[in-house]
Amino acid sequence: MTSSQAIPYRPLGLLKNLTEGIGFQISHCYEDLVFFEHNAFLLRMETEGKDVSLFFNEESDVDKRDGIAAVFKEEGAKQMLEITNRGTYQIGANEADGTLDIRFLEANAINKA
Repeated sequence: MTSSQAIPYRPLGLLKNLTEGIGFQISHCYEDLVFFEHNAFLLRMETEGKDVSLFFNEESDVDKRDGIAAVFKEEGAKQMLEITNRGTYQIGANEADGTLDIRFLEANAINKA
């Protein structure tokens, strides 16, 4: 992709190519969220097409997070995407209606508390 080509509002195609190229498989997409096999992390597409947030599941291996984040950042830059590690998330069942409940714990919010 060249700098003269516009990044789409939700660059799912770019993210799919990027993630498959580094060995991860998308398991599900819902609105602005991209879920991966084994649920160790997810991507959230932000309001600017180039901006993508990376969140790690609180239960994921802490020792692997920095390495995964670095690969996403480096490979994303090749696609004109800015992939930023924003923190962690918790996922659970919403017993009231049977849906999933996702709670984002952004690093900046954690550090300010």
